Order: sequence, then structure tokens, then C-alpha cells
Amino acid sequence: MSQGTEQVEESSNLADSVLDQIEDWYHIPALALLLGFMLWVRLQSYDRFTLDGEVFFAGNDAWYHLRQVQYTVNNWPATMPFDPWTFYPQGTSVGQFGTLYDQLVATAALVVGLGDPSQKTVALTLLVAPAVFGTLVAVPTYYIGKRIGGRLGGVFGVLILALIPGEFLRRGLVGFADHNVVEPLFQAFAVLAMMVAVSIAERERPVFELLADRDFAAVRRPLGYSVLAGVATALYLWTWPPGILLIGIFGIFFMLKLTADYVRGISPDHLAFVASVSMGVTGLLLLVPLGTISFSATKFSILQPLMAFAISIGAGFMTWLAREWDDRDVSPTLYPVAIFGILAVGTLLVYVALPNLFNLIQTNLVRFVGFNAGAAQRTIGEAQPFLQGSQSLSSAVIPQYGLMFFTAILGALVMVWRSVSADEHEAEKLLVLVWAAFITAAAFTQVRFNYYLAVPVAVLNAYLLGWILGAVGFDSATRDTIRNVEMYQVLAVVFVIMLVIPGLVMPVQVGNGQTATAAQTGNSTAPGAVTQWDGTLEWMQTNTPQEGNYGGAGNEMEYYGTYTEGDGDYDYPKGTYGVMSWWDYGHWITVEGERIPNANPFQEGANTAANYLLAENESEANRVLDNLGDENEQTRYVMVDWKMVETNGQQGNVKFFAPTVFKDDASAGDYYDSIYTQNSRIAQHKQPYYDSQMVRLYRYHGSAVEPKPIVLDWETTTQGGQQFKVAPGVSQNSNDTVVKRFNSMQEAREYVKEDGTAQIGGIGPYPSERIPALEHYRVVKESRSQSTQVPSHYQVLSQRLGLLQQAGVSGQDYFRTSPSWVKAFERVDGATVEGTGPANTTITASVRMQTDTGSTFTYTQKAQTDQNGEFTMTLPYSTTGYDQWGTDEGYTNVSVRAAGPYEFRTPQTAGEDGFEFMNATAQVSEGQVLGEDDSPVTVSVDQQQTIPVEGANNSTGNNSAGPNAPGNQTDGNSSAENGSVGNNSTGNESNSLPDPASPLTRAGLVGAYAATLVVARRD
Repeated sequence: MSQGTEQVEESSNLADSVLDQIEDWYHIPALALLLGFMLWVRLQSYDRFTLDGEVFFAGNDAWYHLRQVQYTVNNWPATMPFDPWTFYPQGTSVGQFGTLYDQLVATAALVVGLGDPSQKTVALTLLVAPAVFGTLVAVPTYYIGKRIGGRLGGVFGVLILALIPGEFLRRGLVGFADHNVVEPLFQAFAVLAMMVAVSIAERERPVFELLADRDFAAVRRPLGYSVLAGVATALYLWTWPPGILLIGIFGIFFMLKLTADYVRGISPDHLAFVASVSMGVTGLLLLVPLGTISFSATKFSILQPLMAFAISIGAGFMTWLAREWDDRDVSPTLYPVAIFGILAVGTLLVYVALPNLFNLIQTNLVRFVGFNAGAAQRTIGEAQPFLQGSQSLSSAVIPQYGLMFFTAILGALVMVWRSVSADEHEAEKLLVLVWAAFITAAAFTQVRFNYYLAVPVAVLNAYLLGWILGAVGFDSATRDTIRNVEMYQVLAVVFVIMLVIPGLVMPVQVGNGQTATAAQTGNSTAPGAVTQWDGTLEWMQTNTPQEGNYGGAGNEMEYYGTYTEGDGDYDYPKGTYGVMSWWDYGHWITVEGERIPNANPFQEGANTAANYLLAENESEANRVLDNLGDENEQTRYVMVDWKMVETNGQQGNVKFFAPTVFKDDASAGDYYDSIYTQNSRIAQHKQPYYDSQMVRLYRYHGSAVEPKPIVLDWETTTQGGQQFKVAPGVSQNSNDTVVKRFNSMQEAREYVKEDGTAQIGGIGPYPSERIPALEHYRVVKESRSQSTQVPSHYQVLSQRLGLLQQAGVSGQDYFRTSPSWVKAFERVDGATVEGTGPANTTITASVRMQTDTGSTFTYTQKAQTDQNGEFTMTLPYSTTGYDQWGTDEGYTNVSVRAAGPYEFRTPQTAGEDGFEFMNATAQVSEGQVLGEDDSPVTVSVDQQQTIPVEGANNSTGNNSAGPNAPGNQTDGNSSAENGSVGNNSTGNESNSLPDPASPLTRAGLVGAYAATLVVARRD
């Protein structure tokens, strides 16, 4: 043999060796590269969550996980048994938090912090946890894909998972530290373990008698993997107790498979062995975290282990029944009839004997896989249906999965076809089909469950690729396959790759929007509105009394203490108090503010919050709070942000609609409607909107408000059988305006009466009727950040100002108070005023208030004197004594203080020398407002004042307002104004409007708020 021939053979052998190595190990670098890519995508926005040395999180639930993780770090490995620091005045024990997820993160923090991590180390560990767990989902995905689609299919499945830009990615990004992304990780491991167990059982055919004979060697592998499947399932439920659906999925799979096997002449013993052992182990392990013996789908209750035990026993029963069927020589085709009949009878028995259990299971089944959502559920962004309204399937699916959802369906159909045509009846494939079907139903019922669906989509695509490559004879990476590759095989691979590109590799246009790639999605996350709340919540930490020390009670509660639930209603010590806000913000108040919210994102207290925030008068609002607890359990503060009072915008960006769903006997239509123009929508606010407690707090700071002669006008039109409100002249394309101004309230009322499709006010801060002042609430803090920082909201405000100015209405009093992002209010006893003045007249009390941000407003309240000239008032704002009643004394360091004393005055009348009125001034101490000083403020309104005005004696009526009359609203730092009043106005408030604004007014407003954007900073 020549030397050249030997070299050729050596070269050929080397090439074969290289190909062998590639065949054996190609998946390792491929998977490493994909996992590295996944982690990079998920950590791109890390710097956005660490601001000025503080760690922030996205969403709401992540903040409560921070509390749970810190507690577990302090008390490792114990989790918080009960938490009185939320849902005041009851406290809560929420099974979805303080779970295995929090224990894992706490353990990691302890390792990173060398056994004594700082709070920042704990926060940073939690911050990156979702990125790590989201990346690790690739591991079970690969092995599931490999089992049904081969090794190359498994790698392809991970590739799909890495490129999916939808819910699965978003919930695994840095900062989104909820338990969401760890759920599909443990669920996928549970499914993988069950797949392995049933496959081994099909091969080794274990039976129960081997266990009875203690022949463990014969059942070692089936028994071991069945136990492993049970442990994996329990770990998933330890992570998320509502994951009981997975037990149901396994139950349905075993029922279908055992029934089908028996009909086909295969003993159900072998798979029943797996079902009984695995679910028995799951049931036993679920007794460990058992928190209640009642039935609950969301907490660690008796429901989870009972369902697991039911499947374990049920599988054994099906085996016994099959043997009885054989012994009695009954036709196998009647076996399914008997099984489903027994199931129906059992369901009926539960319905009759345990109606609460039946309703619980039915409600949660519909809630999880019912393809529909109730009204309350629709207020939760993540719980809304996947398809909404007239949205097409492709417009919902492609941004989430590209074309891979459709190819996954194709893969499922191929799997079904193969089971029929090729007699492929592997149990693990049926398990994947049942699992994928239920998770698809869950994803279309609640959009959030798409973070589960990503794994079935990936593994079904793995199977499809494996089948395609097998069909074209390219099902492996062997050297023979590579050397003998044909063009059609290459084209098949290219075709598969081309399906991946649209929507996943390259953005595509879908409807009016464009999809985003995984890399783009990973680089677009940020903490959100919590950064705007942060300063106000930090202020609350240091400027309000500690929980348990309100009024100097001295019963401070330990923030990370260990508490017991008691009888279900925690007995709070004197000096504790609640903070009322919408439930979205409850966890921020608990964690950032270290105060106790009345409502939280578990939707605990949601109805109470809605009834309070939408209360139509102060008495009703106070009654809601007073009914919550005893005299030692009072709600002292209220927090309202601009989203809570805004109606114009997409759900999620505005929130006023949400409380209307939870309030007793109310709907959104009771408070606002829409008027459509050619290019936009105008919110028409009805009087109940302005009467609602949260609007009176946020927009007016509790001050009295008079209606103005501004009219909102519309026409009605019918389309598709539905009636809509449209701006005047839209159908005729005329220039008629939707907002009109009049010279007096009488003219405005006459127009509304004659027109029939119009109302006084209803736009911006202008109500239809008078709103009285609040007597027991005062604003104590405004955030520095402004709502005008949000472009969409700024656009809405600009639209309203434009409509007002088009009608000749000045925009200078539109912002009666500062449009701060969030405002904090305190409920106080109020100072009692006992005064005298002219008989049977209106007394107006007003005080100029200034916030620590530099903005000012005027609080106004009115009272009527009796026939003896006496009147009383209850005033919530103090003017002196702030330093005497701070946090050391158990009260608030208020950041909103008076610029001077109260002025009390009568209406102006036209006299010979000008406008005449009587007035007096008085100071109100902080002690009087808080109720620590019960002495009344005494006032005698008897000082005669005259404002010289040329020609004043020609004026008529006794309610004309001079240029210096006090108003009930201000703009910025300008003085209070009242404007002139027509003859038909009532009271002493301005009922007519200033002269139309110059063309520069709106430009000035835009410039002013542009400056606000520049100087505004996070508190």
C-alpha cells in the first residue's frame, strides 16, 4: 500500500472520528449557546432596576415576594405563616407566596451573602431570579422534545423557546420577580418525570402484586421513576398551590389511557401502577405544607392532597374493575361506558353531598380553562381572555409565538394521525397531547397562562421537526446521513428554518402593530409606576407614625415579626391603622411604605376599597371605613394617583373603571360615557363621577366646588343596532363644538333643557352640580413627579384643554390642584368652628395651602348662618402648630401647610362706594384638627370691607364678585380668582367665565408643563 493511500485513509478516519464526535456532542455547545442567549436577553435591562442604589421591581407581586424572601432569609427555611401587614384590619395568609420559590431565592441570597446577606443583596438576588429560572426552563423542554422528537428536535425546541417574545419571556425578564416563570419550570419537570415513568412502565410492565410480594427488584425502575414523578408534581404544587390543574391533567390522562388500553386488549395494570404510586407520593408530600383543612384552590388546603389521593385510588379501582370485567367475560367496549358512568355518578354525589366543594371545583375549572372571564376578573390585566372582542387569532398569536403556535397545532395533529395510522400508542405522547390541550385552553382563558403554553408549543415543534426529518430520511446527524444528503432533504430543513424567521427572528406587521423579537422585548422592560410612587411611600415611612403608635399608643409592630392567624381576624393593637387605596397598590404600600393597606393585589379588600373610593358623599365613605374594625382599628390615610381618577385611556393605563366593577350595585356607565369625534373619544363625566370620594380628594383636595356655565353637547347616532354619542355635526362634518360656554348658569341650564342631549360640565374638573367640601380629609403629601410626564395622558389633557379653548373657555383654572402622580391624604377629626355673622347668609371659609413641591391651592368650605347669625364648620386643614404634633407624638409631619390664616367672609354686595362684604380671620391649630385640643375656633364675621369699584352702584344683585373675591381653586402659585358673576348666578362663587384666552394661552400651558417635565424628578 502506497504512502499516499495510507494518508487518504488516515484523513478519512479522522473525518469519520470528527463526525462521530459531532454526532455525540453537537447538542452540548448548541444548548450552551442557546442558554447563554436566553440569559443575556433576560438580563439586558438590569440597570433600569437599580436606581440611585435602590432596587426596584416590575409589577406588584414581585414586591410581596421581596417581603417573603427577606422573612425566609431571617428565619430560614421557614416561610411566613401569617401576615398582618396587609389587608387591614384582618391580615392574610396567602398560599401562593412564601412557597418553594421564595425558599429557593432566599437560599441563593444566603449563599451569595455568605450566610448574612444585606437587604440589598436579597433584593438583587430576587431581581435576577426570574431571568435564571426562565433560562432553566430550557432544560426540561430539551428533554421532553428529545423524547418525542429526537435529540435534534430537542435542540430545535429550545431554539423556539429562546426566540419566543411573548408572555413567557416577559415574565422571565429581570425585575419581574413574581413566581410566574418558575411555575412552567417545575411543571415541565413534573410532566417530564411522568413521561419517563409511564414509558418505563410500558416496557417493564409492573403490577401491584409485585409490591405485595415485596419483590422490589422487579419493580425498582418503575417504582423509582413513579416516586420521582410524584415528587416532581409535589414540588410544582409547593411552588404554586393553584397548580392543582396539573393533578387534574394527569387524572384525565390516566383515565383516557387506561380505558383505551383495556379496550385494545392491553392490561391497565402497568400504567395504573404509575398513577397510584406517583399520585400517592404527591398526596403525602402535599400534607407537609398543609395550612388549612378547609377546601381552597389557592392555598395549601386539604383539596390538593385529596385530589391526588383520589387519582391514586381511582387508578387502582380501574385496575380492579378491569379484572372483574375479565372474570365476568363482559365486553371490553362496555368498560368505557362503566368508567364514565361511575364518574358521572360520583360527580352527582359530590354535587349533592358537598355542594361547596363542587362549586369550588367548577368555578376554578371555568376560571382556568373555561375560555371566558367574569367582570371582576377582567379588571386584572393578566387574567383577561387571550382573544378579546373582534381580535383575530393571528393578531393575538403571532406576537406571542410567531408561526410556531400554528406549527405546534400541526405537530399535534401529526401525533394524533400517527397514533391512528401507524398504531403508535405511546403513553408519553398522549400525555403531551392532553397536557398541551389543557394548557392551550388555560392560555386562551387567561392571557397570563401563555407563559405555560410556551413549553408545549416548543416541544410540539420539536416533535414536528423530528417527524419531518424522519419522513425525508434526515432524522439523525450520522456521517452516512451527512455524506448522502439529498437536495430535497436540504429543502426540508430550509423550509423549517423559514417558518421560524417571521415574528421570531424578524419583526412582522400584524394588524396595526409590529411584533417584537426576543432581544427587543428583553430590552424594553422597566420598573414602571412604582418609581413615581417611591418618593411618596418613602415619605410615608418617615413622616407618618409607626404602625401601632398612632396617637402615641406605643404598640409598634415588628415589620418582619412572626404572627399567628388566630380566629381568622387578627386582633390589631391600639395605634395601628390602615391605608386605603386601590388594590393594585397594596403591596407597594406594605413593602415600600411599611404601612398596612386595606386592599391588596390578592384582591382582598377590593369590594371595600371600591365602596369607599366611589362613595357618593363623605358620610358614606366614613361609614365604609368605620365598619371595617373596632374603635382601635381605624383607617387613617388614603392614597390616590392620577390613574384612579382618569377615565380616558386603555385599561391598565387608567383605573377608574376597575372599582366600578367591585362596587355594590354600580357600573362604569353610572359615572362616565364616551362622546366620539371623527378621530378620537371624549370622556363625558357624569355627576356621580365628581361626587366620588377619590375624585373629590385628588382633583379638589376636599375643597367645595361650584358648577360653571360650561356645557358638554353631543348628538346620538345608531350603528349596528347600538346607540352612540357623537360630537355635534360629526355626521354632517360641521364646525359645531362639543364644548360650549355661556354667560350665566341660567343660560346654560336653559340650553341643556331645550337641547335634550347636553349636560352642564362633565369635562375636566367641571361638575354638573355643586360639590360640598370634605370636613375630615386633608392632603398631606404630593409626589414631585407629575401625571403629565406620561405622553398618552398629556395628550388627553391637551385634547380637553383644546376643546375648552375652542369654546372660548380659559384653561387657567383647569388644574385646580397640582396634577401630581400620587397624593396622600389623612383622615382627621377636624377642628370645630363656632362663629357668628349676619343672619341667614352664606359664610365662606378659605385658606391658602402650599405643598413641599411649591404648588399651592385654596381650600374652601361654606356654611349657612341661622336666624341668629350663628354657624358651625368642621375644618380639616390647620394653620399653626405643625411642629408640636409630629411623628414623635404619633401623628403626621404634614408636607402641606397653610400660607396664612383662614378667612371667613360673606358674599359681596354692590354698595355706593363699591363691593361690600364682611370678613374675619382665624388660626386653626394642628391640635384642634387632630382632636387633641377639643376647644372650638371662635369667629365673629363682623369686619366691614369695601372694594372700591367705579360705577359699582350700577351693579345689580347681591352675589356679584369683585376682583379679589376668594375662589375655591388656584393654578400654580397664582392667587385665588373668582371672576365676574352674571345676574342669574347663585351663591358667591363665580358662575360665569373669564374672557376667552388669547391664542398664546395654550402654548403657555404646554410650555409650563414642558418645564415641569424637565424639572420633575423622582421623589
